[in-house]
Amino acid sequence: MRLSSTLGARAETGDELKDQANARSGFYGRLISGRRPALLVIDFQRGFTEPGVSPLASSCDEAVASTASLISAMRGIGPIIFTVVAYEPHLKDAGLWVQKCSSLAALIRGTAAVELDPRLGYDPQHDILLYKTQASAFFGTPLAGILAANSCDMLVIAGCTTSGCVRASAVDAIQYGYAPFVVRDCVADRSAAQHESNLIDIESKYGEVPSLAEILEIMQPLGAASASP
Repeated sequence: MRLSSTLGARAETGDELKDQANARSGFYGRLISGRRPALLVIDFQRGFTEPGVSPLASSCDEAVASTASLISAMRGIGPIIFTVVAYEPHLKDAGLWVQKCSSLAALIRGTAAVELDPRLGYDPQHDILLYKTQASAFFGTPLAGILAANSCDMLVIAGCTTSGCVRASAVDAIQYGYAPFVVRDCVADRSAAQHESNLIDIESKYGEVPSLAEILEIMQPLGAASASP
């Protein structure tokens, strides 16, 4: 399946949305959507989505609500994989990253900060939950093996933060051969400037950045096919 008609039209007419320096350098090629997608929901845990639970949290209610809709639409189409960042109390598993961001020390296993946001509708009977200690959802986790075992050929990405773990995971996804589709309405960042800058970077160099409506249009025939007897 190729890109949806609306996403393709935006690609052809949306030069004003592009970083012109990147465009002149040959970026902004298009990735083809696959037939066996997986959904990756990155770090929408209470320590990031619920202000007051940790210093890392910010208000991202709209992105969480959009992601819940995306999760519902993806059920029966492909694997739904959640990640959370979590550490042992001694933080020896955090590596050097905690030296750059001391607030990561709030994300201790067994605390509220590492619980998935309950608005997402996580289903422990069917969904996959991966714990990670670094930015990329691929680093130190079985994610690549899970995608290979399910013959996935594209990775739909939601979560936070756009400038951190989302971007790192999108870069690793294309390097592992899984076309990343970062859903604009389903990602969030505490910095609006970093959010927009990194979406530009991802869309020009590493992946596609469809809206929720556009990715649902891509998923719709896949859902119909999976429901066929």
